[in-house]
Amino acid sequence: QFLLGQSDVGWNRAEASRRVLAELNPGVVVEAHTGELSEAFLSSFQVVVLTESPLEEQLHVGDFCHAQGICFIVADAKGLAGQLFCDFGEHFVVDDPAEGDPVCATVQHISQGNPGVVTCVGTEDSHGHLFCDGDLVMFSGVEGMTELNGREPVPVHVLDAFRLEIGDTSSFSPYRRGGLVSEVRRPQECSHEPLCQALEEPKIQVASPEELPRSRSLHIAFQALHAFRREQRRLPRPRVLADAKRVLELARSLGTQQGPLDEDIVSAFASVSAGDLCPVATVVGALAAQEVLK
Repeated sequence: QFLLGQSDVGWNRAEASRRVLAELNPGVVVEAHTGELSEAFLSSFQVVVLTESPLEEQLHVGDFCHAQGICFIVADAKGLAGQLFCDFGEHFVVDDPAEGDPVCATVQHISQGNPGVVTCVGTEDSHGHLFCDGDLVMFSGVEGMTELNGREPVPVHVLDAFRLEIGDTSSFSPYRRGGLVSEVRRPQECSHEPLCQALEEPKIQVASPEELPRSRSLHIAFQALHAFRREQRRLPRPRVLADAKRVLELARSLGTQQGPLDEDIVSAFASVSAGDLCPVATVVGALAAQEVLK
């Protein structure tokens, strides 16, 4: 634990960490709370993050936060595996739904017609535009067909790397020269599921199909670990075969309807789940912190 030293052994971790944590940013008020996570206490926050928390507590706090419109995050690291869950409520607005700067291109010509066709090139090279079908665009600096300047955003249909179809321009003035066509990004509202629902119907996204069994098995392994802790009141002991075997049995009973189980992954996870590794905690903590900023 980065903020603690040998002299802090035996003290409450929140209280022992608070002083050093507060020094990272004097403009942030840091307080240590050692009482229960009552609903009255939780209701004063915009975001609640749980870590090293029993599943029952996650479900209770998650349901409360979802009902109250409080953003809820679960972040945990067990051995070499990490877990992150986010529930930002049913009406979470994403102000910038895409990464990077908006697409922009230089206009070379705009035809009069229905639909009008815009011929353009990228602003940095001559390899064409980077627009996609359905993108909303606005025009500026157009000479001649000035009706387009400052007009409400219109969707485009991509014809090829250099041409876009826009709305009806047949009644507009003839195009002369110049102009920029720029992407307009509008906020999007999305809805998040509460934890209880996400556990029942997990939607696992992976970069390739080969990763799906591993990701699904780790998802089940975390649930089996919670079940083992309820049963034994402790985490599996490192490299104790009987404990790993029991976690695997619990995983089999939980994962029968979610596809094949990678038993080697579950056993390896159980064998090291009692350990805390700073690199893993750092990665999971950084991802969770970024979600808090969102």
